[in-house]
Amino acid sequence: MGRPAYLRLADALRAEIVSGDRAPGSRMPSIADLCRDHGVSEQPVRQALRVLTAEGLVEGRPGSGTYVRVRPVPARMARGRYHAAGSPFAAESRARGVEPSWSCDSQKTYATAALALRLGIPEGDPVMQSQYVFRADGEPTQLSTSWEPMAVTGGTAVVLPENGPLAGSGVVARMSAIGIAVTRVTEDVSARPVLEIEAEPLGIPLGSTVLAIERSHWAGELAVETADIVLAADRFRLSYEIDIPPFRA
Repeated sequence: MGRPAYLRLADALRAEIVSGDRAPGSRMPSIADLCRDHGVSEQPVRQALRVLTAEGLVEGRPGSGTYVRVRPVPARMARGRYHAAGSPFAAESRARGVEPSWSCDSQKTYATAALALRLGIPEGDPVMQSQYVFRADGEPTQLSTSWEPMAVTGGTAVVLPENGPLAGSGVVARMSAIGIAVTRVTEDVSARPVLEIEAEPLGIPLGSTVLAIERSHWAGELAVETADIVLAADRFRLSYEIDIPPFRA
């Protein structure tokens, strides 16, 4: 008692979806039908559908209606493939049996205060920014924006990550080519709603949840690259393997 009508309707529709009574990919009843069947006005119906959209259970298709979202079985994505030569994304994708590809656009820009803090450089220092769309078997899987200090790569053959003799080789190999040994990689993972500019490139509806990874490559205490990686939370589960040194009593 006292629960708003739109939440009661959302509860009822959610139960039908979760139980399988409304199959993935099936069209939801029209707003008029939901109003009649549940004895509510149009506003609670629209609010209930917004709740289910935000939960990733339904998606709107312009000019067609609202459909039960097909929820994929999450694929395991190993995040420790930095020891092998070449691109970690390519190695991880091929280990899952899919063919990797990506597009990239690089341009020189300048470090914001937040970016300067991550890279340990003065605000306003020049950096090479590279924006990626990664694909597996032609389907978008993740977005990435990376930044490398021009003080590290400027004037070298690897200043553009996807051009030159080591294009597509990954950060570790590219840095090694200019005499810098990457010693560790750090990742901070969080979950958040997808941004409008991310939804279309990832092929997911607004209201979806994404995993946001803040990754950095380090040569000792020198940050040579940092990146923001975004992928759909219901498509992947991240898997980490942590080495344990020999135990000494």
